[in-house]
Amino acid sequence: MNSQRKMRVCVVGAGAAGLCALRHFAANLNEFEIEAFEKMEKIGGTWIYNEKTGFDVKGLPIHSSMYRNLRTNLPCEIMNFPDYRKMKGDKSSTVTHQQVLAYLKDYAKHFQLCQFIQFNTLVEHVQPELIETDKKFTIWKVQVKNLETNQVFQKQFDVIIICAGQYFDPNIPVIAGIITFPGQILHSHSYRKPEEFSEKSIVILGASASGIDIGIELCDKAKQVYLSHYGKRIVSILPSNLTQVAAINKVEGNSVFFDDGNSVIADTIIYCTGYSISFPFLDPSCGITVDENYVSPIYQHMINIKYPTMCFFSLNNKIVPFPMFHMKAQYFLALLKGRASLPSKEEMLEDSKCKTEKKRHAHVLGAQQWAYHNNLAQAGGFNPLPPFYQVGYDAWSKLRASNLWHYKDYKLVIADDDKSVEITLQQ
Repeated sequence: MNSQRKMRVCVVGAGAAGLCALRHFAANLNEFEIEAFEKMEKIGGTWIYNEKTGFDVKGLPIHSSMYRNLRTNLPCEIMNFPDYRKMKGDKSSTVTHQQVLAYLKDYAKHFQLCQFIQFNTLVEHVQPELIETDKKFTIWKVQVKNLETNQVFQKQFDVIIICAGQYFDPNIPVIAGIITFPGQILHSHSYRKPEEFSEKSIVILGASASGIDIGIELCDKAKQVYLSHYGKRIVSILPSNLTQVAAINKVEGNSVFFDDGNSVIADTIIYCTGYSISFPFLDPSCGITVDENYVSPIYQHMINIKYPTMCFFSLNNKIVPFPMFHMKAQYFLALLKGRASLPSKEEMLEDSKCKTEKKRHAHVLGAQQWAYHNNLAQAGGFNPLPPFYQVGYDAWSKLRASNLWHYKDYKLVIADDDKSVEITLQQ
């Protein structure tokens, strides 16, 4: 920390991650000056539902991937930030995107965060400048554009936190013959409501969270849904008009062929194939590369090893996001305040190596997230998450795997000691 002045902190994005960063740094205004830039006109990021698809009135791609009837696939009890446990379901524990957005607005109001946010402001370029005085330090030169006036500003910061999210740039697979398909092709990013697919035969490519959720929802309206994926066969009971098939091999007209040689006639193909991580505003001199969603070189999935005053909050997959943002914010704060220190560059580079068979899984944590949280808490000298987060996640994961069709009808109840949970079916 520079003892002569406060450290200037830039937060990119005002979704859940950005709000969490602001909440923790705003509690330390005697040491930090904070400013966040959000390209939309309000907080919420990916949780802001927009029925439109394509581009918005400003000419920017529609950011949200929310669809009208979406309910969370995690129970809201473990989605809460640990210091603001106000999100509650109605009968069941899965909540709508409207309820999550309302919770984020309440969180921002409670911690008085909007005063630090510049809305309708797009971050266009971020570049480090190494300053050498009696010792070296980095200044971040940030170029932003006011989307209402088109004015461009240059600002300087000591710290930059990237909270731009990863669910806005659809990953489109390459499929042989897809150009010959006469029907509708879309990515889940542009899916909004099932009525548009009444009486259609639909092939969904991908059986992760969005593929399964959208597939089950479409069964109420579609004639037939084919869930195409290369993973293990799902053993849960599924709707009668949802059929699992192998991965798509090729397309010839309206015939979709699969890797096992079988084929079906389809009206629609929906890609539920995830998203591509990208940071188009980062100058190459930032030292960050993205290769098939593997972001490097970063320590602990968050710290830019070349420039440790740059931090990423939103890279990980298959996690409970809000509690993770809470832990990352505290760890980064501990580093900046000198309560924690980074290991040697060699150790950090070793940690940053891709440890998964496929690069796109480099930041998938799943069951490893709990040990990750504990490591951050221990290194940063702050409280670990209450035990119910992991216990609730594990119990809910088992329920979901066994009952994909109806698991969202259940309620997760946390014991008074914050350690154990109970799951009950709500009638």
